[in-house]
Amino acid sequence: MSTKEIQNIVKERDIQYLLHFTRLSNLDGILEHGVYPHSRLDELPHDVTINDAGRWDNHPDSISLSICFPNYLMFFKYRKESEDDWVVLVIHPNVLWESKCAFCKHNAADGRISCLPVDQIDDHNALSEMFDDIEDHRSREDQKLKPCDPTDPQAEILTFDVISPEKIIGVVFRDKATKQAYMEKYPDLKMYYHPESKGMFASRTYVREYV
Repeated sequence: MSTKEIQNIVKERDIQYLLHFTRLSNLDGILEHGVYPHSRLDELPHDVTINDAGRWDNHPDSISLSICFPNYLMFFKYRKESEDDWVVLVIHPNVLWESKCAFCKHNAADGRISCLPVDQIDDHNALSEMFDDIEDHRSREDQKLKPCDPTDPQAEILTFDVISPEKIIGVVFRDKATKQAYMEKYPDLKMYYHPESKGMFASRTYVREYV
């Protein structure tokens, strides 16, 4: 992993945070113990409700993260399939150079990515490619993307280490009362309220092109 080069890209692209969505029921455990890959959940002293039991990316030893905006297509699908409440974790970008990561310019389960060995997509070149224009895909200009936005809205980071609680710098809620309750419980953590279909609970297309 090319630490300095990754740090340079993070600075140049103004990547201020990473994101991971999960059920509200997991939040207290996460804020105490961190986010664990599926393959290590048995190390935790509490139960965890997982999103993707199939892990079609073939990496149950990893945690899926997004840059600047959640994978809204997948996030919307999970919210429609479940009556559970959801939150979005805001995570420090130093995960990108302090942890072992794979940089996926498409969804990690996409055949163009899942066929690749991790050592082919774990360096600064793979991170940089997440921001390249893609053939047969709307241009970055047309999508009105920010410098930090990957070109493909389903692009993701796979990190193969536990994300410790101190790397979680904020939480986004879609219920105002729940946000208030967690503000009182965790006064040192930044809490945000984005109602359904707004902010992190909207589509990136809508937020970037129409808001």
